[in-house]
Amino acid sequence: MITPRLKCIIDHTKGNRIADIGTDHAYIPIYLVENDLAEYVIAGDVRQGPVDIAKANVEKHKLSDKIEVRLGSGLSVIEKGEVDTVIIAGMGGQLISEILSADTEKARECNLVLQPMNAQYELRKYLISNGFSITDEDIAIEGFKVYNIMNVINKPQKEFDNDIEYHLPKYLVNHKYYKNLYDKKHREFVKVITGLENSKDVDEDKLNKYKYWLKELNKYES
Repeated sequence: MITPRLKCIIDHTKGNRIADIGTDHAYIPIYLVENDLAEYVIAGDVRQGPVDIAKANVEKHKLSDKIEVRLGSGLSVIEKGEVDTVIIAGMGGQLISEILSADTEKARECNLVLQPMNAQYELRKYLISNGFSITDEDIAIEGFKVYNIMNVINKPQKEFDNDIEYHLPKYLVNHKYYKNLYDKKHREFVKVITGLENSKDVDEDKLNKYKYWLKELNKYES
């Protein structure tokens, strides 16, 4: 089933030989091959259950000659130079950063399509501080859920002008779903601040940081 989130990831994926890391049901690899958007796809997952499901789906669609399902962690499922594009989607931003950091050489030689479920701030910080460049970013909506999809390449990028932009990049201001993303970040900041203020042992540094971010975020409301 291709949801709006998955379709947005697909729309931002260009390449002939692609790796889908954390493939789950292999929906993306199957769509890419069936629609002639890729010649060959490696579908990797760290868990045996999803690997078995992915293999069954690939066999059902008679695509075993074009999609190879592999069990393994992160980029360990691919060899250096084996693919030109890597998708890492549906997991936390911190985990995506760890996957890239664990196999930096492989990551640097590929176009990256990243879709973090959370910790977008931390992921953007990691990318820019480690010589990667976010060349494009999109937003997908599914009900009340808001997703960021990033195209990333191995090229140094200038740091953002201020810290809040790592949460809410200025280049997204004119996106049709910008308000959805803004509201999501606003709810997130208020929730964290409220939780900290009600805590018996308040982390003052964290509280002040989030209060500052909320004040800066209010300047970006449209």
